[in-house]
Amino acid sequence: MEKLINFSFAMLIIWTANAQATDGDALINLIGSKPGSATAQKFMKAYEIQRKPDGIYSSSKSGIDMRTRNDSILSITFYKSNPIYGAFTGRLPKGILFDQSAAEIIKMLGKPAVEYKEHDYCEYHFGMNVLTCWYEKDILRRITISSRSYHL
Repeated sequence: MEKLINFSFAMLIIWTANAQATDGDALINLIGSKPGSATAQKFMKAYEIQRKPDGIYSSSKSGIDMRTRNDSILSITFYKSNPIYGAFTGRLPKGILFDQSAAEIIKMLGKPAVEYKEHDYCEYHFGMNVLTCWYEKDILRRITISSRSYHL
C-alpha cells in the first residue's frame, strides 16, 4: 500500500511539473528564452506549435501565435477563439480567465500601467515583461505576453 501511495504521489508531482511548464504563470518565463530550449520545446509540443517563416511560430488549433527575433522568444499571444489560430484552452498567467470583464481583471491584478478604454486595451508590467489584455465589448478575448523591449 505504501508503494502505491508513493507511486501516486510521484506521478502527481510529475504531472504538476509538466502542467506548470506549459501554462499559467510559467508562460511568462518563456519570454526571452530560446525556441530550442527544453522548456520552449515542451511548450511547443504540448500545443502543437509549428515554425513558420520569419521567426513566427503558431498553432492553428491551440490559439497561440509566438514571435521571435535573434533566436529569442519576444511575444506570445493567446486567443480565446480565432479563425486562424484556434482557441487556447490552457491556464492563462496570473489567474486571469477569458470571458472576464476588465473590472474583474482590475480587481485581481490592480490598476493597469497603461489603459485605453476606447480601444479595449490595457497593459500590466511584470518585471521586464508586459501582459497586454485585449477586450471585445469589455470581455477578455486575447492576451499577449511580451518583453518590454519588444513592446516599446
